[in-house]
Amino acid sequence: MTDLTPRQAIYAFLGSDHVEPAVLRAAVAQYVCAYDSITDLASDVADDPKCQSSVEELASEILMQQMALEEYLVLTQVSTALPDLVRSRRAIARSAS
Repeated sequence: MTDLTPRQAIYAFLGSDHVEPAVLRAAVAQYVCAYDSITDLASDVADDPKCQSSVEELASEILMQQMALEEYLVLTQVSTALPDLVRSRRAIARSAS
């Protein structure tokens, strides 16, 4: 359990602070989940733009995920660089031992 928001967890990790692996995975998963939910609903709306219930579901999900989406957009470069960061951090930890 942590008091860190997903954004704080990722920034802490990037700043070389210790972040539990489960916390980091959860932070990244939240961004991916929010993105996937919005993409799926937007696809439904694109398939049938006249379906009012699909439009309302999309609008509702966007409102619910607004903060996560804003953070996701800001952290897109971070999420794509994450595997390299993890590898380099492990290399640093091994050389320090």
